[in-house]
Amino acid sequence: MATTGAPAAAAAGSEDEDQARMDAIVENLQTRDAVRLYNWLSQRCFSDCVTTFYRKALGKGEGDCVRACVRKYLLVSTASAARFAEVTADPYAAVADDED
Repeated sequence: MATTGAPAAAAAGSEDEDQARMDAIVENLQTRDAVRLYNWLSQRCFSDCVTTFYRKALGKGEGDCVRACVRKYLLVSTASAARFAEVTADPYAAVADDED
């Protein structure tokens, strides 16, 4: 009977290893997505706001535009994340709210 505990312990160890691998994969994906988002936002705001290349530093208007661009994106991102959290928390309540 002592041998029946060994396979269970090995299975638990395997599950822990699988969970650790999955956690590492998720962390890598989140890091990759964060870097992609940062690069996309930087490129987008730079393309929209920087119009001249006569100086090393941004002009006042360009700096204000970049800050406004980032601020708008963050506000939209925060609002959409909050709405997504509401919908996923209770999907039936969200449908009922939309029908009112």
